[in-house]
Amino acid sequence: RFIGLEDVESPSILGHGNGIVCLSPCSDNLVLCNPAIKEIKLLPKSGLPDWWGCAVGFGYDPKSKDYKVSRIASYQAEIDGLIPPPRVEIYTLSTDSWREIRNNYLETDTTCFFPDYFQMYFQGICYWVGYEQPKQSVEYEDEEQKPMVIFFDMGDEIFHNLLFPDSFYMYEEGSSYAYEMSYLMYCDLRIILWNGSIALFGFNRFSAFPDSYGVWVLDGFDGAKGSWTKHLTFEPLGGIKRVLE
Repeated sequence: RFIGLEDVESPSILGHGNGIVCLSPCSDNLVLCNPAIKEIKLLPKSGLPDWWGCAVGFGYDPKSKDYKVSRIASYQAEIDGLIPPPRVEIYTLSTDSWREIRNNYLETDTTCFFPDYFQMYFQGICYWVGYEQPKQSVEYEDEEQKPMVIFFDMGDEIFHNLLFPDSFYMYEEGSSYAYEMSYLMYCDLRIILWNGSIALFGFNRFSAFPDSYGVWVLDGFDGAKGSWTKHLTFEPLGGIKRVLE
């Protein structure tokens, strides 16, 4: 049951599912809100140490029939220059508590995966736009980051990642580092639903037209992998400067 609170200052919406909305007020606390019955619940404080950055996701787990909030905390580079992998904790509404889980698939021997900003929840999966970052790096350099989609299965509590379409990347010629690139072709990317399928909607910054957007649909997606197909292009869209959610 939701416990009413008198006031939550300056909240922003992080995500929603089945009529429940996850809000982030000015403090580090998170809030779940049920607008239908006009009640809200303040979540307990995080059990993770102070983080440098934090990504949050919210959704409904159809396996346990419970609502969950995922918090992925990232930390600054250590003294030896290595960037530590993110730490993950899960809040479950039925237990009203956080628990830390293994950061499965959020690191390899040489790189770490970092969800950036939460996009949406759909059919038991949370989606972020994120990136892969080499561990051996003093700072978070943009040219060393490989942008991609990062998603989390709420039931299995496992992370996966999926590259953007090949046309999104412009690699530096002669680069000895596989992840190094000069820039990403598309910006202001959004993960959206398109006729019941996961899709990418983004702005082509190098188009010959002043405002050019494209839509790529994720085909054959089985909850872990799939392939992108370009569906259509909007050229131009005069006066539109950013993608609306």
